[in-house]
Amino acid sequence: MLNQVYRDEDVNLEVLQGKTVAVLGYGIQGGPQALCMRDSGIKVIVGAGPRDRFPDWDRAEKDGFEVYDFAEATRRADVVHMLLADPAQPSVYREFIHKNLKPNATLSFAHGFNVLYGAIQPPPFVNVVLFVPNSPGHLVRDKYLAGSGIYGAVAVDKDVTGDAMQVVLAIAKAVGSTRVGVVEVEFDSETEGDNFEEQVLYGGTIALMRAVFEVMVEHGYPPYFAYAKSIRSLRSVLDVMDEMGIEEYISNRSSRTCEFAVRMSGPRVINRAEIEKIFNETAQGDFAARWMTEWQLGMFHLYRMRRTGSKSQMEQVGREWRRLFGEG
Repeated sequence: MLNQVYRDEDVNLEVLQGKTVAVLGYGIQGGPQALCMRDSGIKVIVGAGPRDRFPDWDRAEKDGFEVYDFAEATRRADVVHMLLADPAQPSVYREFIHKNLKPNATLSFAHGFNVLYGAIQPPPFVNVVLFVPNSPGHLVRDKYLAGSGIYGAVAVDKDVTGDAMQVVLAIAKAVGSTRVGVVEVEFDSETEGDNFEEQVLYGGTIALMRAVFEVMVEHGYPPYFAYAKSIRSLRSVLDVMDEMGIEEYISNRSSRTCEFAVRMSGPRVINRAEIEKIFNETAQGDFAARWMTEWQLGMFHLYRMRRTGSKSQMEQVGREWRRLFGEG
């Protein structure tokens, strides 16, 4: 049932008992999720690329996992949990995974990108599911160790065994997400919602923080003060709004000056037409096509923008600000 919320009491790990989960990739999500699943009593192995080119193999072995190349890990697995970077997945899948999947195995993703856009087309004899925790991997691990978890989403694209939803929910529970709740979505909703969020919410917020800093400095404000206003001030209220709701914060926990500023001037800095345009581009696959082209060409634009960003005044001030005020 879409929009159904599942918690620990709704999920049984027994569906994974006696089975082997192969986590492919031991990076930002792979390492933390593999560790959490193992701590939950699941048998986990790791699939990694050549150890002379990638650090995943050595890191996973250091953490006590059995590590195999992608093909062998897939052959040994009942559940193949794909946690490689989205652009890297299609070639790895075609060369090492597709022909080595067991009948009635489960192929699991943390993002529906390649399945939705057809870059990966699983065989008809496997389940295809998705589990995504809504945070970076290190927070997934930190929350798990603290006895909590990260809200997540699950989806089933193909169910050949009749228990695909139980399998993906068990993965979510083993990682700790059902401690706080996971919601059922569709593959396309998760993929396009995630892509839209990252462009508009993450990209827009970062661009807004940079704009605030730059305008304040250009008008004579001290850079340290401008940096604190453009980043730290936002950080201090986001958790409060998340805990109690935006309206409760604005109406009862902020000053009346702040409330007036938020309600009267806030909408003026948002370009709703551009947000709608980005949404439509995402839904039509334009964003996905641009990103895959960028990856295939060697990420020239990304690397150039990284260099520009790292040399910006805001980044230089930020490094010094964190040193002075104990934040880094």
